[in-house]
Amino acid sequence: MVESELVSASSRHDIARLYADVLQRAVFAKDAITLEMALIEASDLGRDLIALEIPLEEVGELHHEALLHLAQANPSLPLGQVAARVTAPLMEASMAYSLAFREQLEHRAMTLVNARLEQSRRLEAIGTLAAGIAHDFNNILGAILGFSELLEDDLAPESAGRRHVQYIQQASFRARDLIARMLAFARDLTDAPVPVEVIALVDETLTLLRASLPVNARVAFTAELDAAWVLAEPSQIQQIVMNLCINAADALGASGGHIDIQLAPKPAPADAAHATPEWLRLTISDDGEGMTPEVRERVFDPFFTTKAPGKGSGLGLSVVHGLVSKLGGQIELESEPGHGSRFVIELPRLVAEPEAESGDGADADTAAP
Repeated sequence: MVESELVSASSRHDIARLYADVLQRAVFAKDAITLEMALIEASDLGRDLIALEIPLEEVGELHHEALLHLAQANPSLPLGQVAARVTAPLMEASMAYSLAFREQLEHRAMTLVNARLEQSRRLEAIGTLAAGIAHDFNNILGAILGFSELLEDDLAPESAGRRHVQYIQQASFRARDLIARMLAFARDLTDAPVPVEVIALVDETLTLLRASLPVNARVAFTAELDAAWVLAEPSQIQQIVMNLCINAADALGASGGHIDIQLAPKPAPADAAHATPEWLRLTISDDGEGMTPEVRERVFDPFFTTKAPGKGSGLGLSVVHGLVSKLGGQIELESEPGHGSRFVIELPRLVAEPEAESGDGADADTAAP
């Protein structure tokens, strides 16, 4: 087949005309070799249609247009001769198109499988690394906690130094929880979730984060309810807030800006039988640079990052997506270039505040006030 001619065709009409030329060579073939060459050209044409990205629903229309071109070019051609000769090239083109289409689908599927396999291998390597460093890191945290408790005993109860030491202890306890999560990830373990109070966890996370966020990143947190309970592990909520806030701070850049965090009950549908909402809506937004549609589509993919090499792992938002899904919630992203980003997380809510005895599994600093 004259592939260069077909590929250079500027319209479907030109493709149909080239198709008709192949049919005409088959119809007027003087011997078996000439006919066989026409059938080979028809088969090549069918594959070239895939290369030209002609959709399946248009192939039948091309068959019809090619036959019309052939009939117009040869108005006196006997119908019997046409019917007998065009059937074979039409079938060759159709079969070649179908085979090429199947090969294309198989190639895409194999590419996707290989990408998922490579991603799985990288995650497995991260899990092995996490397991390797977790025990050593716990020993370091043990020393920090031990010496901070000794220092706390030497400080006056109401002194600023004592409060700073308590912040160190809280951060160390949270780091210990995160290490436990790393080990659970490496070993594919799952801890039992407990009732946790989200407002206290967000407040505590922001207290720990403010020291590491840029001074020009102004953070504000508002809650439209007095208490917000969900069934989770405390470190999961903290990881969600921490990763999204760090991502927002990076989006603000050197010029700085605002990071707004809002917690509210999800409004009940207008036709709901009762007005008590059973979902919480956590919104974290910034007025940074925003994202293009291409970035938005891939933002939750593992290892995808727009940061400079060495500045980001590409795991932060994929971890957030995984945690939200694990908690039975959902996350949505709204972002436009130059207009900042807004992450909206909805989590199942424990409407009834847990009894004191049912909250024993939660950390003391997550109990309801």
